[in-house]
Amino acid sequence: MKVKLLSLYIVFCYAITNAQSTNIDRLYVNVSYIKLPSTPILDDSKRTYATNSKFIYINGFSKVTVGGTLDIDLDYHGIEEGGVRIRKNETKVKDDDGNIVGVQYTYQAVSSFSSSAVLFINNRENGSNEQKDYFEENTYESQTFNSSEKALNYYSQNQKILKKRYRSAQWVTLIRRIRGDLNDAYGYVPFEKNNEAFQVLSSKKHPEYAKHQEIYRELQGIFQHMKYNEPVEGLALRLKPIIAHYEEVIKKYSGTKRKDRKIRHASYYNIAKIYYYLDQPDKVNAYGQKIIDNDFSESDGRGFINMADKLQEKFDANQIKTRHFEILTEDLTGVDLSEIPEIAGTNGSGAEALPSEGMLAYLITTSNDTIKTQISSIDISKISYGVELKMQNDASRAGTTFFEAKDCKTLALGNGDTYKAITFKEESDDNSAIESPVKLVKVLFESDKINLYLFNNKELVLKLADQEKGLSTLSSDFVFGIDKQLSKICADCSSVLERTINKEFKNTEESLLAFCKAFSACE
Repeated sequence: MKVKLLSLYIVFCYAITNAQSTNIDRLYVNVSYIKLPSTPILDDSKRTYATNSKFIYINGFSKVTVGGTLDIDLDYHGIEEGGVRIRKNETKVKDDDGNIVGVQYTYQAVSSFSSSAVLFINNRENGSNEQKDYFEENTYESQTFNSSEKALNYYSQNQKILKKRYRSAQWVTLIRRIRGDLNDAYGYVPFEKNNEAFQVLSSKKHPEYAKHQEIYRELQGIFQHMKYNEPVEGLALRLKPIIAHYEEVIKKYSGTKRKDRKIRHASYYNIAKIYYYLDQPDKVNAYGQKIIDNDFSESDGRGFINMADKLQEKFDANQIKTRHFEILTEDLTGVDLSEIPEIAGTNGSGAEALPSEGMLAYLITTSNDTIKTQISSIDISKISYGVELKMQNDASRAGTTFFEAKDCKTLALGNGDTYKAITFKEESDDNSAIESPVKLVKVLFESDKINLYLFNNKELVLKLADQEKGLSTLSSDFVFGIDKQLSKICADCSSVLERTINKEFKNTEESLLAFCKAFSACE
């Protein structure tokens, strides 16, 4: 009886060992090829594009100033703030026995930030016009506070920082999506992947283990030489013996047991993948069906058939039979691509650069004409005695046009900022007052009583609604006598006058804004 049990035990252990001896690992190789577009421009001499944004580029195309086959306009709308609300959180307080003994309340500031853009694509090759809308949104939740007032104050103090942070992050996401969509549709994108998986036997006791490992190392070495811009015929010749070895393994393990089907599956899988990267979708399709018929992993077989069908669709659309060839990407606009940080994807600090051009703008002239145009962030910082705006004509882009402040009434930007043309006495750096012409100033506050503006990012200007000229707060009268000057303005409002006499208001943007709001609310 003991001998029989011992024999059964030995057979059982052998069965377990043998059943576990066909373990398969996923090991990796390097592959390189060109991602083909879904909507190609077949004539490579016509692969040109013009755009109003330096942040847009298409692989395999030449960027031109005007007259590109693709005319691409990016209308970036900036960031919108959804307003703040205070969330009240309730937490039950329990004693050591788990009994509820009270309720604790905490408060959070909650807001949303959203950015949007519109992409216009005019394809002169097929006459199509396309518009794509892009939108990104994030919800901000502050830390918790023990009062709603503290939560609101925290948000108010950090509002500008938060807006800047989300604008930067959302711009990066938007421009990456836009560039990705353009290159998926039209571009020829070099692609390299160093973790393409092959199935390799890992059971050391299996008789095929040593050869399987050796073949993998040969496979890895051959694929290491694959380049997107070099033909694969030479690699195909070197891979022939490897394919032949996998075919021999398939014939050798022809049984119906799971371990045989498993090692056959690995061989079929590896052959299908080799043919996929050798740009032979018909053979990938055939081996995908063999994987299904092998009855080990039907999903892998259907996956290869799907890959083969999609690759053949791309070949048909592009009227080619390979993903390995030379491409030309160049800039003919006179801009050095190496100096543009977004070509590398970062601005040197790991973050993608923010847009410097292409913001939507509306200009209302003194003749009451409304002009829809665009302005760069660089030109926004230069708004003073006039503004430089990007203009278009029937020949696509015609560069920029300078509008003098005296010819402007209102300039509204896509980010929500508004500029007005007003007259005031500007204070120069040498502290000598000079009479300046009409200037464009940024609107900080406007009411039916008083307005507050910012000129040249440094000079605050107060302007009473019933007066033609504004007052610079950099004048000596304001610098040395802010209380006296503000008292003159609010003389008829006792509550604000008392606060002014008590020196509550300072010559700062925040304080003057508070003064204007208080004075405007006075009845």
